[in-house]
Amino acid sequence: MDNKTEQMILLIDAGNSAIKWALYGTEGLSDMLTQTYPENTTVDFFTNQWRSLNKPLKVVVSCVASESVWQALQKTCKELWNIEIDKVISLKKGFGLINAYENAADLGSDRWCAMIGANQLDDSAFLVVSAGSALTIDMVNDIGHHLGGLITPGISMMRQSLGAYTAQVKVQISKDLTPSLSLANSTKACVEAGIHLSVVKLIEAVYEQESKHVKNLQCYLAGGNAALIADLLSFKCVKVPDLVLRGLAVTATAQSENKNN
Repeated sequence: MDNKTEQMILLIDAGNSAIKWALYGTEGLSDMLTQTYPENTTVDFFTNQWRSLNKPLKVVVSCVASESVWQALQKTCKELWNIEIDKVISLKKGFGLINAYENAADLGSDRWCAMIGANQLDDSAFLVVSAGSALTIDMVNDIGHHLGGLITPGISMMRQSLGAYTAQVKVQISKDLTPSLSLANSTKACVEAGIHLSVVKLIEAVYEQESKHVKNLQCYLAGGNAALIADLLSFKCVKVPDLVLRGLAVTATAQSENKNN
């Protein structure tokens, strides 16, 4: 998609460990780009990502990152384009969904946007699994009622906690290990298999539990570890890496329509 032929909307998913973004216009959503945060996230970091972009029509953001990331993000958009960010907050009701949270705004905006995005894909009940820094699971029935969710540490967070709180378990990411759920015979392999089994069996248990109550339950996977997990699950799921951005596109369209009415 050529951002020089049309003034488009910049959609940003500011997660806990990485930022993802895409442009949205009349031709739809561009390919998602992603970048892991440096140790200290500054205006320069964001400026380097977006200095070549033409001024967007507006910037719509889901942000669950730290306050320092949010402040740098706001300042960057102000300095680059003199734009105030539209920050998405979870609603009690909207976009065909009803939020299960008593206090709707307490639900992470990334989870809300991911459910909005998933709700556009199929009329069936669905699970949204986001496998990022944290692992989140949300269940939505076939009439758009969010039934609630689960949050646990994600794969990288589990590794980090083992490294931080054990003296003898030296944890490091190993690319030479094939992901496995089987018993292992080295500490490194034991750690990886234990983490993967914990994550996979939790997802499978929720899928089995909720499948008893609905027909044709779909499962959508997003997040940095989605591909790894998809290969280990015992049931078929659909990987949608840009699910949050798809939800942001829906909210941005609704904002534009409301503004024009």
